[in-house]
Amino acid sequence: MQPALDLKRYSGPVPESQIGPLIATIYELQSSWLEPRLKKSGMRWTTFQLLATVMAAGDGASQAEVARRLGVAPATLSESVHAHVDSGHLLQEPSPGDRRKKILRLTPSAKKRMGEVGKHVRELESRMSRSLQGQELSDLEKMLEKVVENLEGEP
Repeated sequence: MQPALDLKRYSGPVPESQIGPLIATIYELQSSWLEPRLKKSGMRWTTFQLLATVMAAGDGASQAEVARRLGVAPATLSESVHAHVDSGHLLQEPSPGDRRKKILRLTPSAKKRMGEVGKHVRELESRMSRSLQGQELSDLEKMLEKVVENLEGEP
């Protein structure tokens, strides 16, 4: 029988051999740490997720690509995009190559806001990696990239 990890946020231990629950725990812990700090900065968690995803997708990313990265259907994302366009966080423009495609970009004010909340993200990154040595951190990043590639490789 595998030894189990005793994680504070779960009522029972999580077996070491289960990657999914550990990744879910990391997501939950980072969210619970970051969300109140974002709130104090005047940003909702959902706004942060959307803006961070648009930033990560890069200039010229389509609304469909952003939806894929968030794990939602493009139609589901549409209402949130419109709300963030109305609030001045996002620009939604037709693609120069395909007028049916919508391109999402951060507004200058949203870029500034993301820069301001970036200090919290950097602090979180520091907390997550504080007990890892240089090679351990590098190895962890490589392994997590492989997990991402494995999951992105198949529908």
